[in-house]
Amino acid sequence: MDMVWNIFFMFGGVAAMMLGMKVMGGALEQVAGGGMKKMLGKVTSNRFAGVGVGLAVTSIIQSSTATTVMLVGFVNIGLMTLVQATNVIMGANIGTTVTAHIVSLSGVGQIDIGAIAAMIGCIGILMAMLVKNEKVQNIGNILAGLGLIFVGLEFISTYAKLIMFTDGKSIPHGWVKLIFQGEHFPLLLILIGIVLTALVHSSSTITSLMVVLASIGVLSFDNALFLALGSNIGTCITSIMSSAGTNVNAKRTALVHLLFNLFGCLIFIAPMWIWKAQVTSFFALMSGDVGQQIAIFHTLFNVVTTLILLPFSQYVVKLTCLVVHDKKQPSDERFKFAYIDDRLLSTPPVAVGNTKNEIIRMSTFARDNINLAVEMLVNADVDNSDVIRSNEEIINHHNKAITAYLTKLMSKDLSDEDDKKVGSYYHVVSDVERIGDYAENIMEYAHRLRKEELIFSEDAKNELKELADMFNKLYESAVSAFDARNVDMLAEVDVLEQKMDDMSAELEIRHIDRVKEGLCSAQVGSVYLQTVSNLERVGDHITNVAFSIRQYRHSGKTIKTV
Repeated sequence: MDMVWNIFFMFGGVAAMMLGMKVMGGALEQVAGGGMKKMLGKVTSNRFAGVGVGLAVTSIIQSSTATTVMLVGFVNIGLMTLVQATNVIMGANIGTTVTAHIVSLSGVGQIDIGAIAAMIGCIGILMAMLVKNEKVQNIGNILAGLGLIFVGLEFISTYAKLIMFTDGKSIPHGWVKLIFQGEHFPLLLILIGIVLTALVHSSSTITSLMVVLASIGVLSFDNALFLALGSNIGTCITSIMSSAGTNVNAKRTALVHLLFNLFGCLIFIAPMWIWKAQVTSFFALMSGDVGQQIAIFHTLFNVVTTLILLPFSQYVVKLTCLVVHDKKQPSDERFKFAYIDDRLLSTPPVAVGNTKNEIIRMSTFARDNINLAVEMLVNADVDNSDVIRSNEEIINHHNKAITAYLTKLMSKDLSDEDDKKVGSYYHVVSDVERIGDYAENIMEYAHRLRKEELIFSEDAKNELKELADMFNKLYESAVSAFDARNVDMLAEVDVLEQKMDDMSAELEIRHIDRVKEGLCSAQVGSVYLQTVSNLERVGDHITNVAFSIRQYRHSGKTIKTV
């Protein structure tokens, strides 16, 4: 039974290490989420900038798989080209090697770094539990995650020795020599690395385990190198799975990730196979610790592969285009999101920021419909009905789809500010949808006038145009405040909204006077007053959009609702 308990403890160590990576990566993402989104947003055609961004982002979230899945989402919604994503993927493969270097520190020097990290983890947990400040809590979670990684490593190291050594220290069992230290066919080791990494969806985890097992003398350095090659290929499985149901370029992005690691494996396998002794000696010169040697190899593999393939990134893209052919775009392309995708949910700060952009895009359809409807009302020769109905279909679809997306976001681990943003976005989407409904009302008023052969006076037409212009000014100001999350801009929105209210009240008085003077019929007057009322309410809704930012910036003016 001792052997069984030892196995349980070792796998518990693996679980603690994986949980530590997840906690640390998630907290790092929360701390650097905004900066990470800006970095990804600034990716240009400069290949070196793309590699740098990929390296930085993956070093933050500690997962090249997560970065690649995110890139699949970006390419799917058109925020990034395939060439740009290719460069970022190369950098991401380098960034993911940071984990192995962190793990390899546990075996360096006379100071027990693992014990220090475990104590730091305890401090981190206290910070996260006792301090209410969100930034401090995130830093505490980073430290707690780091501590969990080293606690897990200590468990793995301790119990792996008890399981795999006859004396619990240094003399391996025969089966350990056969499996972990024997001469194996390199392609078989690569296949094992692929399968293991595909099962856990993390090359960092498998590489870290190899570092630990090699450091305690269980795994031979030669075998670890070929397992590492396989782990780099196996990590592509998740991104390939995530590309299911995406557009052609998103599928090509996942294929780029696979091709990069396949090419790298082909570049390295022959020299490692033929000159095995020389390769081992080369890495022994770099470090006396076998675990560190594996971490160095993991980094070197990705750096060298990037240096070789980076000048040919466009050809890699062309190859993916040959493998994954273009398909005809579906007829309902207009209903697709431009900024958000389910694959972005793996990085909530990015998903939240892009949801805001999608809501703004949705609002442009609502604004356009208001202007198109008013144009129909004041110009009997214009019929925008088909365009308005088409835009309204998009607005209604986005209302439901964005709301569903927000519900998915709410289930993620969000920062306090992002949590409040998502909560406010439910109301913002509803306000935008109501603007679209009022545009349909105004369109119906135009149809009524034409059916009953009624027309507005020139004064009434000009007044409605002025009110529509005031709405457009209010819209630009409100959306700018919402986009920039700038509470200082709300004063301008408030002024414009009050002007629109005052103008609406003045126009109602003027029109009633025209009706009394016999210059306008009661039927036309009814349509006019309803239109003015609708536009005034539209102004209230777009003002609500702007003032929604107070829910996650600071408390202030009560938002007017209708």
